[in-house]
Amino acid sequence: MAEPTVDIELDLIGLDSPLPMLKTKDLIDTLLPGQQVLVKTSSIGSEQNIRTLLQNLPATLTYFKKEQGVFYFWIEKQAM
Repeated sequence: MAEPTVDIELDLIGLDSPLPMLKTKDLIDTLLPGQQVLVKTSSIGSEQNIRTLLQNLPATLTYFKKEQGVFYFWIEKQAM
């Protein structure tokens, strides 16, 4: 599967948990429905934290991959 296109890229590599989750939430709150963001983080706890966060927001994880210690989350904002 090809990686989805994104409107915004959020590079959080090097930040410790829970900062990647908090910054992801702050960005999702500003998105319009249909916009997509790529979040990159190296924090091990982020995989579970961001997945849990998305269960409580109007947003969907459209694609995910882990490569060389970096987690990549493609997230699309949904209409409320």
